[in-house]
Amino acid sequence: MYQILISVCICTYNPNEKYLNRVINSILSQDLEKHSWEFFIVDNNSAHPVSNIDIVLQNNIKVVVEKTPGLTAARKCANNIANGDIIVFVDDDNILNPDYLSKVEYSFEDKSIGILSGAILPEYEQAPEEWFYTYEEMIAIRRLTGSSVLLNDKHVYNGRFPIGAGMAVRKMILNEYFCNHLTAANYIEGRKGNELSSGEDIDLDFFAISIQYKIGIYPLLKMKHIIPASRVSIEYIKRLTISSLNSSYLINQKWKVHFGENVIDCFDLDKPAILIRLIWNMVLGSISRKKYLRFVFLKSLYKYQKALG
Repeated sequence: MYQILISVCICTYNPNEKYLNRVINSILSQDLEKHSWEFFIVDNNSAHPVSNIDIVLQNNIKVVVEKTPGLTAARKCANNIANGDIIVFVDDDNILNPDYLSKVEYSFEDKSIGILSGAILPEYEQAPEEWFYTYEEMIAIRRLTGSSVLLNDKHVYNGRFPIGAGMAVRKMILNEYFCNHLTAANYIEGRKGNELSSGEDIDLDFFAISIQYKIGIYPLLKMKHIIPASRVSIEYIKRLTISSLNSSYLINQKWKVHFGENVIDCFDLDKPAILIRLIWNMVLGSISRKKYLRFVFLKSLYKYQKALG
């Protein structure tokens, strides 16, 4: 077997302590032999230091403070201190299955694979209304089945792009990304504080493809994602829709220069096509939540296409 060391990192800012306890316990309960992995936390300058939390103290977990705000900065810090060949990023609301790391070790025996994530099932604190399930992927839910690694073979965004929850990345890709690729001119900001900015995961995916690595999803990498009640409202999804489209616009502008075409296909629609859809949506006059959110998306997309000229 190809022997690798795995670094597990939680990047967090003002975590919910109840959630964090469960996340840490899921990591400490992994079935992979202890000498095969390490674990540390990057505290992105929380108001109350993570190093003072009981479970962190009791288990002598290494905590490093990164004062520069944003998930991208926190991940760069993690990369700088990680000793592993593979870094697994775990959000502070992700509960890993006990075999998560052993499955990562197995899957990365294929040296052509650069980044993977897996099946992410929700644990709702409050059951959402029926309309909400259409938008689960927006809150990092992936109800995947099967036992094969599903690799992506395209440079246009699709359902086989790994996302940040439980994302496993080769350290050599992160080294190249942070040291030689990411500059002030092409910086994609990760989620920062209470903002809903995003895109750092997809940016890293496109970078891995650009340097000839395979990316994909592995349904046997399983976790639960704790979803608080505040995230199942129409207002939250509306805010997320606009923020996600903004991030997608920036990523598309960045990577279409490299690949020679739009890498996110919604930007293939021209202004007249979007306007027709907007008018049709208004004519229908529906107040259903699904159509309301579709209208929000189209209106925002039209704004970006208008900016393109």
